[in-house]
Amino acid sequence: MPKIEPYRSLEEVRIAKIRARVERDRVQGDLRTHLDQLREPTFRRALMGDAVGDMLQAWRPLKTVSRLFGGTSGMTGKALGLALGANARTPLGRVAVLVASALLPGLLERLTQDPQGTGGRVLHELGVSWQRIKDHMNARREAHTQHKEE
Repeated sequence: MPKIEPYRSLEEVRIAKIRARVERDRVQGDLRTHLDQLREPTFRRALMGDAVGDMLQAWRPLKTVSRLFGGTSGMTGKALGLALGANARTPLGRVAVLVASALLPGLLERLTQDPQGTGGRVLHELGVSWQRIKDHMNARREAHTQHKEE
């Protein structure tokens, strides 16, 4: 334990107290800023999404499946995740977006390199299926909001 030097005068004690108060007020202000930020739902949602994303990226089965589909560049996955993630409102939706952004780039790359030319047809069918899923989810959301209003 380091030796504490005694104060030589009462004035040094006052200066030390003032410095300690200034430091306390600075730290208290920083803490208030952090707590105010944590009270915002959008920040909490983003924080939770980031935490879930980090957990899933460390999850071995997801890494294995991602490598199975070719382990494409991270930029494609990130761009796809941003595009799909804009509409994800729930934690489950964010997980689905993360999984899709990890798997779809490799799948799309394989489909576009299809030697028999069926990739275009498969992509079209995937688009139709995706639109049906979105329509179904929107209908459920509308029915849920109407039920809540009644």
